[in-house]
Amino acid sequence: MLINPTISSQNPITAMNPSNAQLTARRYRAGDPIFSEGDQGNFAYIIEEGQVEIWTELHGDRRVLNVLQPGSLFGELALVDAKPRSASASALTDCILSLVTPDQVNQRIDTADPILRLLLLVVIGHFRSESNNFRGTTEPALVLDAALTKTKLSLKERITDAVDMIRLEGEMKEAIAKEQFHLVYQPIVFMDDLRIEGFEALIRWQSPKRGFVRPDRFIEVAEATDLIIPIGQWVIEQGLKDLKTFQTKFNPNLLMSFNIVGRQTNSEDFVPWLLEKVDHYGLTPDKVKLEIIERTLFSGESSAPWIENCRSQGFALVLDDFGTGYSSLQYLNEYKIDRVKIDKSFVDGLGTNQNSESICSAILQLSHALGMTVVAEGIETQAQLEILQSLGCDYGQGYLFSRPLRFDQVMVLDQDAFR
Repeated sequence: MLINPTISSQNPITAMNPSNAQLTARRYRAGDPIFSEGDQGNFAYIIEEGQVEIWTELHGDRRVLNVLQPGSLFGELALVDAKPRSASASALTDCILSLVTPDQVNQRIDTADPILRLLLLVVIGHFRSESNNFRGTTEPALVLDAALTKTKLSLKERITDAVDMIRLEGEMKEAIAKEQFHLVYQPIVFMDDLRIEGFEALIRWQSPKRGFVRPDRFIEVAEATDLIIPIGQWVIEQGLKDLKTFQTKFNPNLLMSFNIVGRQTNSEDFVPWLLEKVDHYGLTPDKVKLEIIERTLFSGESSAPWIENCRSQGFALVLDDFGTGYSSLQYLNEYKIDRVKIDKSFVDGLGTNQNSESICSAILQLSHALGMTVVAEGIETQAQLEILQSLGCDYGQGYLFSRPLRFDQVMVLDQDAFR
């Protein structure tokens, strides 16, 4: 933002660049106080020019906490918290600061403006916890220095990540509108004859700006926003449509598994919506499996009614990444799970690590005793396959059988690949 360099000291002006947020700017001379520790905060500040020194007093000693450069944000807690300032700020050199008010944040919170969105993403949990740790210690200098070092490192990382998430969120909205997402299908095979039982639907995104975007990255952003709802619905609807095509061509008993996240399990409309879509494509619920990770399944009291609702309508529940999260015998006894998936981290060690074989064997015995079938994920070698077959594993997934396939690649598979 361009600021008029001729403005007088502490004389508010308004930036005229229409691409900015009409921020008020102030000029400070070297040595001028900006605010003092204990003052009621009314603004956050962005340094347009010059340097600002942040400092505090501990037992009568003045301690410099940081020297901020142009582009830095400070005083952000004033936007979200009415508490007094936790430190003092002074102009180290002649400087120009832009002021950000709580009203500006409230007015623009739903926009993709990276500066104002970043304030809320970063500051609330970070600076409050760190500033609270600066007081009440018997060794203030040591604790303060350690806290500041930690703050600088984590703040930089959080800012970088937050800005990228903001940008990614905007790009994902565009991707939904322009239908840039597509599905691939990972075959799930019977372990006795290695023929295909069904597929797991996996979303992929080839961004025009970023190239291939890792699913874990954009799904993280989607789960943190309402984007997970339209994206999740699109995955299921497209997957059901393609499943009907696969059934018609290859085998009417083919199944499709979908990964379900917490926001979907918390929605009362999810199961009725899913039933309507299954019926729309001429399918039956018993051909649809819903995969849930342990953290989602066991993190709320609403899980049991949701699971019962799904199962009462004929949908099968699959516990994904079994053994890596919150699993317990009590939960497995209370929740009616139809199938578990042995995580790839356990499969990787088969043939080289006796503990991995013992863990897989225990999971299989426990699951079968509770009436659940088992899928082993990430099978990549013949040795892993043979060990799992000897242990009585029911189904398998992995690059040994096939990488995830596009719709057109599935359609040219041999009929012999299916039962």
